[in-house]
Amino acid sequence: MNDYVSPIRPPAARPAPAMRPRAGEPFTTRDGRDALIRPIDPSDVDALRRAFARLTPDQVHQRVFHAMNELPERVARWMCNVDPDQTYAIVATDPDGAEIRGEARIHCDYAAAAAEFAIAIDPAWTSVGLGQALMTRLIDEARRRGMAEIWGDVLADNGAMIDLVTRLGFQRQRRADDATVVRAWRALE
Repeated sequence: MNDYVSPIRPPAARPAPAMRPRAGEPFTTRDGRDALIRPIDPSDVDALRRAFARLTPDQVHQRVFHAMNELPERVARWMCNVDPDQTYAIVATDPDGAEIRGEARIHCDYAAAAAEFAIAIDPAWTSVGLGQALMTRLIDEARRRGMAEIWGDVLADNGAMIDLVTRLGFQRQRRADDATVVRAWRALE
């Protein structure tokens, strides 16, 4: 191969590599939009921050139980760099992987054989089956890891999440120490 470069003419610019979709499981929403469900990755920090910025103030409060204007970069890095022995975190992205449309995770407490869940869905992607798809995968992973139970605290006014966990067979009870919070749990066979 000839590596000679003309001193008169600069070398031709190489096109930027095309963004390739990451490996994952294809998913189609009830309204026909395509997504890719895959494990979260350390390179998802910027996309996770953009996804958080699209959440409504109510959704932010429902996810983190307080107001936040943005997801700090250090928190996003922590969320994207999970300890796979303790945490299972997945995202639903556009097919090209550029934008995160949903994020879900469990944190496993092996001593208690229980996994705590958390989930957030892009407001433009709610009520189309994405939340149920992500939660079903969390339940399956908790079961695969030998957990006896999956649970999460849900704000009592988070009707969408209350409906979701009810459809998926979770028990619910208001927390005695905070009536604004409902503990949702499900035994795993």
